Amino acid sequence: MSVRRAGVILAALGALLVTPAGAAHASTGGSFAGVYTNGWGARAYQGYVPSSYRSGTPVPLLVALHGCTETAGDFARVSRLSTLAEQRGFIVVYPEQSVLANAGRCWNWFLPTNQVRGTGEPSLIAGITALVRSRYTVDPRRVYVTGGSAGAVMSIVMGVAYPDVYAAVGSIAGCEYGCDPLGLRSPREAGDLAYREMGARARPVPVILFQGTADLVVPPSTAARIVGQWARTDDLALGGGHMDAVADSVESGSVPGGRTFTRLVFRADSGTTLVDEYLVDGAGHAYPGGCGCDVFGDPAGPDASALQWEFFLAHPRG
Repeated sequence: MSVRRAGVILAALGALLVTPAGAAHASTGGSFAGVYTNGWGARAYQGYVPSSYRSGTPVPLLVALHGCTETAGDFARVSRLSTLAEQRGFIVVYPEQSVLANAGRCWNWFLPTNQVRGTGEPSLIAGITALVRSRYTVDPRRVYVTGGSAGAVMSIVMGVAYPDVYAAVGSIAGCEYGCDPLGLRSPREAGDLAYREMGARARPVPVILFQGTADLVVPPSTAARIVGQWARTDDLALGGGHMDAVADSVESGSVPGGRTFTRLVFRADSGTTLVDEYLVDGAGHAYPGGCGCDVFGDPAGPDASALQWEFFLAHPRG
């Protein structure tokens, strides 16, 4: 029996033992969990519904993807997105990579199957998204995706492969579409590649990204590659000649008693912000503003979760 087939069977059996804590039409908040299965395998997930949720009243949904060595619970803890979901009134779901698919729990973004719509891990993440949307009253214009490290790379894949589903994308220590650490493909070429994958669904997708300047896992220069890719992709989606990878505004900021950072904003000629970049001075491979209870949290950094949420709210899908 193949590992993939065994994983599907084991996950399916596990699904029988997992009962979501949040019912399909719950009127109060709480945690939920389950397993989603399709022809490409199975993935567990967990999530949180705010106590303000009422069936029939649409709320936003955020899909949050963990990094290597992490579980869904780890990412929930370090990002504190469930706490933010309670405060701001949105649903958050954390898909979880299986050790059967990757021993280090990394999303396999580097496999061609996992870089396009309708196959591999993108289909599983999109399936979990659709499942949550079927169980709760979700605003279809306010579905977002974010992630850290390998999860950030996959969140960018999801924004490219499913621009009709995800209104905007967040990336923390991620990489451009078709991630090319050796730099053999230019950001412009990556942008062309992403636009082709979007196909008839192409639209300018707003992106917010965070990168530590002392990251030893993801070279800080990768942030510029993400900017270059999305500036090109979004410009093509706008018809060409409407934006570029030159920042329209640059500002410095600091966290009281914490890190300084530089924010670069890239706008279309209409004035709409499409790429929002935060370079965090001296930060390593960690979640800015994340819980100090986790090795991947950097409480001295700007609050990436809150900043992402403000960006997302400003960018519903048109």
